[in-house]
Amino acid sequence: MTPLDKKQAEAYMKRFPLPDVFSFDITPYLEVVCFETDDMIMREGERPSALYFLTEGRAKLFLTHDNGRISLINFLEAPCFLGEMELLDSGREANGVKAITACICYAIDMTKCKKLLLSDNMFLKYLCVFLSNKATQNTNHYSRNQSYPLSARLAKFILSTSYKGCYRERHTEVAEFLGVSYRHLLYVIADFVKKGILSKSKQGYYIEDEKELRKIGGM
Repeated sequence: MTPLDKKQAEAYMKRFPLPDVFSFDITPYLEVVCFETDDMIMREGERPSALYFLTEGRAKLFLTHDNGRISLINFLEAPCFLGEMELLDSGREANGVKAITACICYAIDMTKCKKLLLSDNMFLKYLCVFLSNKATQNTNHYSRNQSYPLSARLAKFILSTSYKGCYRERHTEVAEFLGVSYRHLLYVIADFVKKGILSKSKQGYYIEDEKELRKIGGM
């Protein structure tokens, strides 16, 4: 994580203002921070000291089980909050959040303004709407998993998780997230490679035909 200096932060806040959802001046409690690809924004098992508002970039939310298995929970795109559940539940430890692309966030210091946030009706109303929309999106995701063929869902997934044309998510995690068998997932990926839509490399899979991938994904 790299904080922007004061002048850079002020210029950024003018270009990308934080939503006007606070009844008090939030600026003394926030800074603008940058995360590079694969940086951890929130670490599993830790209680975050900041509430983040993602303004640019994409990240993934994941959970590591006791047996070491990792489950993808969701994919996060700007604009959105990160750490809102930990704010509302003081005993809750964070799930992991990792940057897929370079990310820029507003980091609100919860150690200094948590009481103000939790007593701010304006902010809490906005947060309720945000959480409601998030729940609806999750419901739609699980509904799509039952309604569309894997090729369509995988095409859309690859486009949403790739960075600079490279897709490199773990097959086991993706299979679980999409609700399919590992073998079925590999079969569809191999078919994409055979058709020239993807090409395999040491780094992962490169998108060779984005137009066709979008067509398959209905995008």
